Amino acid sequence: MNRHSISIPVPLENVCIKDNFWGRYQELIRKEVIPYQWKALNDQIPDAEPSHAIENFRIAAGLSEGEYYGRIFQDSDVYKWLETVAYSLATCPDKELEKRADEVIELIGKAQLDDGYLNTYFIINCLDKRWTNERDKHELYCAGHLIEAAVAYYNATG
Repeated sequence: MNRHSISIPVPLENVCIKDNFWGRYQELIRKEVIPYQWKALNDQIPDAEPSHAIENFRIAAGLSEGEYYGRIFQDSDVYKWLETVAYSLATCPDKELEKRADEVIELIGKAQLDDGYLNTYFIINCLDKRWTNERDKHELYCAGHLIEAAVAYYNATG
């Protein structure tokens, strides 16, 4: 067997990138992008269109009252943020960031229905229409991002 064709997976926590180019971007994501996206998900950026993403989860969980706001696939932004946080935590542990992520995960769990269904658009607006238009309504898209975030977070934090 050609030694160049052998692929050996390396756990993410064993990867340390010290390259100036990539290291700079990892630090930018950790110190700037993740906090900025958190503010965006919570509508804390002046003059920016509200995301309402976290608030949609609060409404779906019964912790807040209001109407769904945002794109039908808005949940995926929360899941993508969690996935990014997971990869950051895997290489650079941060207790405060992990605590915030755990709070979001708890909120997501509260929004999830007893039968396992989770999509704030349908939970808030029209539960009877769930799984009726998978091509246009992004339920599988959102579920896929949730699964990717869950796997990444589990791998990063156990």
